[in-house]
Amino acid sequence: MRILLLGAATVALSGCSFLGLGGGKNYDHHDANTGYYGTEPSHNTCASGQCLSRWNIEGGLGIGADVSGDIVSGSNVAAAGTFNDVSFNDAYNPAFRGEAGVSYALNPNRKVTATGFYSKAESSGTRDLGTLAGPAGNLNGELTDLETYGAELGLRQYFKPQQGWLLKSYRPYVEGRVGATHNNDVALTNLTTGGAAYAPGDIALYDSGWNAHAAGLAGVEVPLSKYSTLALETGVRYTQKFDQSSATPAAFNGINDGDARIVVPVTLRGRYRF
Repeated sequence: MRILLLGAATVALSGCSFLGLGGGKNYDHHDANTGYYGTEPSHNTCASGQCLSRWNIEGGLGIGADVSGDIVSGSNVAAAGTFNDVSFNDAYNPAFRGEAGVSYALNPNRKVTATGFYSKAESSGTRDLGTLAGPAGNLNGELTDLETYGAELGLRQYFKPQQGWLLKSYRPYVEGRVGATHNNDVALTNLTTGGAAYAPGDIALYDSGWNAHAAGLAGVEVPLSKYSTLALETGVRYTQKFDQSSATPAAFNGINDGDARIVVPVTLRGRYRF
């Protein structure tokens, strides 16, 4: 998935120049001083020819790599035994993320965005969780898949369009977002100890619930057609720590005292202006 998306992003952006995708469109019709477009919005007209498309629809696909935070805090377990910390990055493969939303232009170079999203990170497999006291021996298991969804509001600031070598024309931007993320229940599952199934079964870690998140993004946007653009963006996304489960066995108290989650996303985003 990561190779496919990055490859698609490379082809989509560089192809605007070399392959002629999008009819070789650029920002020639864009006034770099005022930010207005010399072409009227698709469903409106303006007498001056200096037009501002207020409403846009947007959608994106991407992946996110966890770069910080432990989801299993084995070093905090008070029970007898030696337990290991497990980071989000070790527990999960890079997460797929899909998003859709709208944006509204406050002025030619600034937009307010409203976005809904869904993300899923699949378990990376069995992890070494540590050693139980007594004859039980080594404890191994894996995290259940992590699914999240939510909504966010953002403010995007565009900069002056630039001419490039690979890209005939592109426009850099930065964006800040805040919102709320809902996660599913998370547990340690498929547990074994000493090569046999762990008799007590799964260990609950986190309850499903809502938590605040924030993101800082930066990207470049290129025209595909008269009214559509394609952007490649990355940044940092921060989500508060999940809610600890009340069903965690007493012997494992502290194992779910995890950290906030920090992800670096890479997203290919399309926009259509009205």
